[in-house]
Order: sequence, then structure tokens, then C-alpha cells
Amino acid sequence: MNAASRLDSEWVVLNAVRGLTKIAAKGDARKSTYDSALEFGGELYPALLGADASILRRERESDTAKEYRQKAQLRSIKSGTDISPVFLIKQDIDDLNDLLSVAKREKQNRTKVDQLKRKLANLVEAEKELNPIPHTENQLIFRDALAVDRTVPALGSGKAYRDFELPDGNILRVRVLHPDKPEHVTGADIIYERHSSDEESARIVAVQYKIWDNKAMYLTEDRMKTQLDRLKNFTCGKGICSQAETENSYRFPCCAGFLRPTDKLQRPDQSFVSSGEHLPVCKIDECKTVTSRGSEILKYHNIRDVSLSSEMFEQLFNKGKIGSRLLSYEELKKFYEDHQVDSEENSVVIYAQEFSSRFDNQI
Repeated sequence: MNAASRLDSEWVVLNAVRGLTKIAAKGDARKSTYDSALEFGGELYPALLGADASILRRERESDTAKEYRQKAQLRSIKSGTDISPVFLIKQDIDDLNDLLSVAKREKQNRTKVDQLKRKLANLVEAEKELNPIPHTENQLIFRDALAVDRTVPALGSGKAYRDFELPDGNILRVRVLHPDKPEHVTGADIIYERHSSDEESARIVAVQYKIWDNKAMYLTEDRMKTQLDRLKNFTCGKGICSQAETENSYRFPCCAGFLRPTDKLQRPDQSFVSSGEHLPVCKIDECKTVTSRGSEILKYHNIRDVSLSSEMFEQLFNKGKIGSRLLSYEELKKFYEDHQVDSEENSVVIYAQEFSSRFDNQI
């Protein structure tokens, strides 16, 4: 598998997961870091972002963890058997614990053991990085919640899902639809619903994450055009962007579909930074330009006056100022029946529903 393609796959999905956590955390910066998103992404899509699979996770490991991975690889080659880095590091931890127990027994011995204690602490931390144990509630950014039957209209309702408890007590239900082979991933979509339990209604927003290079994205590739058309048909094409006459509070136009260009990551060990522009899909045509060779292209300086920054996007959606109009459950049910979205061969779909924890079997 091409390492650069794998890196692109992981990076675009990591940004999508981080986008999800930033909406769900409602501004809690501690829960929307890249590291926390990487952990959460590993839970949602282990084949791509899991501890044993992800290039990005490997590069963010400590030098000690990397050392033991390299040792295990070479020992495995030498012995002709599979030797895990965890096995090797546990051997050294046991050896150091044995030596330190001798020092503890021989109290009259004044020999310093500070270096050994420091090394042991490093090994214990590295073992935690290397050992892919199931995450506890304290390790996840959102706590696992007991699944409660909530009969709300849903996209792909037959798919497996997981429920998480958010910091404000709400429940986040997440389904992930993805290609069978992680290396096929070229983009990612987030479809996010915020439910109003009192009114039996919801607003939705769909965001498509695609990598651009040097803040430019060519739109001429058939696959790119197909994905953008699919997003536009899913939102604008179904009328959920039409303003409802009954809404009288101030808000922006009901844009529900956004393109989120994501800066290309050149190396897996570089700092994780990506600009967070969200461009309404209905504005793509007026923002694109045509090169001298006839290729359609989106450039940052042409979208910056129309797009929303990441922070603005999350705040406005959580305040109900952007996203679809308020959809009744009857409308939402018909919307999904008319337009079932499944994962394409090369696109991850992260489908999230947020509703009140009080919202149990009352519907």
C-alpha cells in the first residue's frame, strides 16, 4: 500500500472526527484536540486509526515506544517467530522492578537508584502506548453511555451504533459507514443531527472533508464532481435548505451542506494543523475559477469571504443559526427514506445524532 495514500486517508478522517468532537463538545477545547480525536477515531474506525494500524499514532508515540517496536521487529526476523513489543518491554519492566526491590530490602545500601526509577517510569508509560487494551471511560473523551431505545428517524438505522454521554449530559449516537479497505478512503462526510425533544424535530448539517494542496483544490476529477453533487443533492436538492415560514428568530440562510478543505499533511511526524474553512456547497460555482488549461479550481483567497471558520461554524450550528431548517420527525423520516446515504467505495460517512438524555421512550 502506498504510504502517502495511507497518510492522506488517515489525515482526512482524523480531521472529520475532530470536526465531530468540536461540535459535540460545544467549545470544550480539552475534548477537541487532535490527540483526543485520534483516540476517539481509533474507537470508531480501528482499521484506519486504531493503535495497531495508524501511521499517525505511531509517529506520535514516544521514542521509547518506537525503540521497542523496532526491537520487536528485528527480534521477530532473527527468531522467525512473532515477538511483540509489549512482551519485550514487560520483560525489562520486570527486571527493573526486581532490581529496585533489592534496593528497597537493602536499606543500609546507600546506592542511588534514581536513574533506574526514572527508566522504569518511562517504560511503564511506553507500555501503555504499546498495549492496545480496551479504552476505559476515563480514557475516552466522551463516556460510553448505556444504549437506550430512542425511536427517532435515522439514516441507516439498521447499522450498528455506539452511544456516548456528552459533557452537557446529552447523548451522542454515532454510526460509521466506511470502505472495507482503509486505503480506499479519499474523503469523509459528517452528517450531524441536533434533536429537540420538546418539539420532536431536528436540524441537520452535512460536511464533506477533502484534502487540498497549497490551499487549492481541482474540481475536474469525476470522482470529486460526483461526491460534491451527491452532497448537494442530499441537502439543497431535498429542500431542507428552504427557510420555514414559522421560524421567526434571526439566523443565517439554511445552508445544510458544506465543503471543508483540509490542508495536506506532508509527513506523519509534522505538527497537526489544518485551516478550518467551511464553504456552503451552493457557493462553490461562484467561488471556483478556471485555469488557462480549462481546469476548474477552488482557491483559498476566492472562498475566504464566503466561508466560515471552524470556530464560527461550530458555534453557529450549536446555536441553531446555520444548518437545515427545523425538520419535524415526519419530514426527517421521509427525507431519509427518499435519500438513503451509504458509504461510497472511497468515502467514510460519520453519522451522529445528538439528543437529550431525558429523551427516552417517550416518542
